[in-house]
Amino acid sequence: MKKLLRLAVLCLALAGLGWHTTSAQLAMVEGGIYSKANAPIPGLTVSLVHPVVGRSSPCMTNAQGWYVFHNVPARPEPYYFEVYWGTRLLYRNTYLVQGPRVLLPKIVL
Repeated sequence: MKKLLRLAVLCLALAGLGWHTTSAQLAMVEGGIYSKANAPIPGLTVSLVHPVVGRSSPCMTNAQGWYVFHNVPARPEPYYFEVYWGTRLLYRNTYLVQGPRVLLPKIVL
C-alpha cells in the first residue's frame, strides 16, 4: 500500500511539471508584428506551443504591435510561435528559447 501511495504521489508530481514550474532557466520572449506598410498590428493573439511543455497562456499584441511572454522555460527543442486573428491562424513558425531574453524577428503579415 505504501509503494502504491508513493507511486501515486510521484505521478502527480511529474504531471505537474511543465509550463508553470520553476526552471533552472526561464526566458522572456518578445517581439513585434507589423503590416506590410510597417504599421504595428494591435489586438492579435499570440501563443507559444511546445511538444513537452505545452501551450502558453495567450497574450495580445499592444498598440505598438508588441508582445511579451515571461517565465518561458528554456528548452533544447523549438517552440511553435502562433499568431491568430480571432480563431484564424495567420502565422506559425518555430523558434528556439535557450537564453534569458529572446527577441524574435520582426513578423510582417
